[in-house]
Amino acid sequence: MGALGTPIVAVEAGTVEAMGWNQYGGWRVGIRSLDHRRYYYYAHLQKDTPFAPGLQEGDLVQAGQVIGFMGRTGYSTHENVNNIETVHLHFGLELIFDESQKECNSEIWIDVYQIVRLLSRHRSSVVKAADGTWQRVYAYRDLDAEDWECPQGS
Repeated sequence: MGALGTPIVAVEAGTVEAMGWNQYGGWRVGIRSLDHRRYYYYAHLQKDTPFAPGLQEGDLVQAGQVIGFMGRTGYSTHENVNNIETVHLHFGLELIFDESQKECNSEIWIDVYQIVRLLSRHRSSVVKAADGTWQRVYAYRDLDAEDWECPQGS
């Protein structure tokens, strides 16, 4: 739960694998970790301006980077509709040990409650800069993503 438009930050560095409208999740972003073993799902983003400006599929995002804004979209066959009563973020984590697990009956989604509690105690604070972009309040180095390069064909 949170306020409409609250900035949503990436939990871990990774590649934006999916973004756009989904009938149930509304505006959503899917980010795959750099080692391809975790997939993070952020859904029910804000109507009209769900994503951070310039964010696109294939982009590398850093942990703590603003990727979108909290909303209540979804549960509609029509795009950009608020059909959820309460503003909130639907956050999911899928573990991927084998690519054949992705998008089939053997997907492994975990209960993220304890992880969310930990993250809330160590959250990344962001502020809106004069140019309208969202910036971390303090510098952050993600050593896993620092020297990462996009593999050819990805």
